[in-house]
Amino acid sequence: MYYCYTTHVTAMILGTSRIRVNKMVQETVRYSDSIVESVEKIVDEGVFRNKSEFYRFATELLLEHVDTDYDPEMLNYDDLSEATQPNVETYTTEQSDGSMFYQSAIVVRRHARRGEVNTAEEYIDTHYPPERGEYLLLEALLDYYNNLNEK
Repeated sequence: MYYCYTTHVTAMILGTSRIRVNKMVQETVRYSDSIVESVEKIVDEGVFRNKSEFYRFATELLLEHVDTDYDPEMLNYDDLSEATQPNVETYTTEQSDGSMFYQSAIVVRRHARRGEVNTAEEYIDTHYPPERGEYLLLEALLDYYNNLNEK
């Protein structure tokens, strides 16, 4: 404990918010009150042991979906993923009203982020006729992420 405290004080003096202890890094991150209240509610429901576990899991989950090569490091990641998956699917369905376009945007974005432009184009071509507005929006989304990848 003394080591962590000394390291933390040293980090504060040096002006850094990162502390490396046993291959873990402590960073200071600020969240809005509404986010913290929502996280506390979930922790109170017993899905997570504490807020730190929630934040670590959320980060691992996002990294797994954004970076295809990322392999979650949390010991109980699979258990938490399994426990929260029904809630994530329910929330996603409620937000999208189950629309095909919303699901298509997710698929196109995922392919585009991975550099799989041809696969994304094929998906758009097989799901929407070129005269539909959705086709144009998905093409624009693909162009946006393709341009990001080229930079």
